[in-house]
Amino acid sequence: MEDIVWTVVECDDEAAERLANEIGMPGIIGRLLVNRGITTAAEAARFLNPSLSHLHDPYLLPDLDAGVDRLAAALKTGERICVHGDYDVDGVTSTALLVRALRALKANVQYRVPHRRRDGYDIKPHAIDECAQDGVGLVVTCDCGINAHETVNRASELGIDVIITDHHEPGYELPGAVAVINPKRSDSTYPFTGLAGVGVAFKFAQGLVKKLGLSEEAFVSRFVDLAALGTVGDVVPLLGENRDIVKYGLEAIPLSKKIGLRTMLKSTGVDGKTLSAYHLAFVLGPRINAVGRMDDARAALDLFLTKDEEEAKSLTLDMERHNTERKAEQERILAQAMEQVSSKDLSSTRVLVLHHDGWNSGVVGIVAGRICETFTRPAILISRDEESGQGGGSARSICSFNMLEGLRHCADLLGRFGGHALAAGLHIPLANLDAFEEKINAYAMDVIPEEELAPRIEVEAELQPTDINRKLADTLACMEPFGEGNPEPMFMSRGFTVLSRQRVGDGSHLKMRVQGENAPPIDCIAFKLGHLADQLQLGSSVDLCYNIRLNKFNGSETVQLVGAAIRPGNR
Repeated sequence: MEDIVWTVVECDDEAAERLANEIGMPGIIGRLLVNRGITTAAEAARFLNPSLSHLHDPYLLPDLDAGVDRLAAALKTGERICVHGDYDVDGVTSTALLVRALRALKANVQYRVPHRRRDGYDIKPHAIDECAQDGVGLVVTCDCGINAHETVNRASELGIDVIITDHHEPGYELPGAVAVINPKRSDSTYPFTGLAGVGVAFKFAQGLVKKLGLSEEAFVSRFVDLAALGTVGDVVPLLGENRDIVKYGLEAIPLSKKIGLRTMLKSTGVDGKTLSAYHLAFVLGPRINAVGRMDDARAALDLFLTKDEEEAKSLTLDMERHNTERKAEQERILAQAMEQVSSKDLSSTRVLVLHHDGWNSGVVGIVAGRICETFTRPAILISRDEESGQGGGSARSICSFNMLEGLRHCADLLGRFGGHALAAGLHIPLANLDAFEEKINAYAMDVIPEEELAPRIEVEAELQPTDINRKLADTLACMEPFGEGNPEPMFMSRGFTVLSRQRVGDGSHLKMRVQGENAPPIDCIAFKLGHLADQLQLGSSVDLCYNIRLNKFNGSETVQLVGAAIRPGNR
């Protein structure tokens, strides 16, 4: 069976027990909360009871008052406004939210998102030139702009004001915009720094509504759907305000009056289902991203702005086509990348640097993530452009290797690069590829311990089979929505007896019925582990890593294990 290291996350057991007693919940819940940095009864109450009333005053954000005043002035005079977003799900939902809100306020507004391959990331000076030609007097960015000094300077030259709303890390100096609204500013006193770009845009629009004396409650209920979709899609921590936004956004999305969103729900087959963060992260989000990866993200944005059902259907069909193309391109690049990996000596390779002519720059990041996960080591995929002699790509990393620091170590061989510890983007002259691969691997040999290269699963606690029951399942459901920063709890138990096992679905999944000592039998579904069916003997003992969920079928609910790993037990 899979040779994976199982490790139990370290926890302050004393703090976990104390917290569990204070809130009157099982000890395992105290452990889970402490693992998420929640150590007081007040913090636990806020976490376990998300509420829109917990949302902070938008005016606590730096420069929000200046930004709102400038935008309100533009509304009053009918000045032309351009909202400039980004080409991913966060940028698309941010732009849609601001444009829809401004349209509702009768603003003279246009919008723009960059083309990934033609424009690249961020707002560029040529976008300002186009705005000037259109008679724009005010540009509002969302999910971009925090380091766009040259662009803001160009706007100033042309007499255009800029308001920046962003959530990315600022540089040492801020652009000289009318307002720079970002909770990550060094001088920010905003209580929560983890907002997505759409979260910042949401707060900015909320501040405008408040300034105009309109109903904040009506605004929040109208736009929390887009805010939740972008928040989950951008993989920011589902803690604090993000948790409040997503919790209520999941309830608002099925009831949304936005035609494009409703059409997406129908086309993806989730209409009428109880939505979870999973549906936003792995069903809706990837389709929105696929448009920007394969073509022009404006089509995805148009879907969230249209009021025409036929146009929404047409745009949704295009989105599905782009998603199908993205999957095919992803598999093609993955096959070529895997072939390159097979030629490398993994015993002496800490970082996998893979490159090929013409790889799609919008897809290499996904494949880098797959390679990183498969081989438990950092992966950098670079698309070569032989004509220009340049390459551009994406990097994904493991927890023990800070990718951004690794790239900084090799800065003399690179062009532009940026990102964070686990994910980054880079440009490189093709002539430097070999030297770069050698240098970053030499650096990684000193940084990544050998044991960190072993595949591993981190579990939050070891449970006795008798601990698994409906009450625990119901309690765990209170911790939803799950996602970044609040992963679905993974447990392990030893010594289950295999009562039955079979392949299900297309044969790639495994269904078992198992029983622990002094515990009733329980069903377990293990996705992508169907190949283990022939190795499991009836009556044999196994240890399991699993999630605990309620399985809803034909109107009834039963507790079910969702297996992530299986190994022989020692009974």
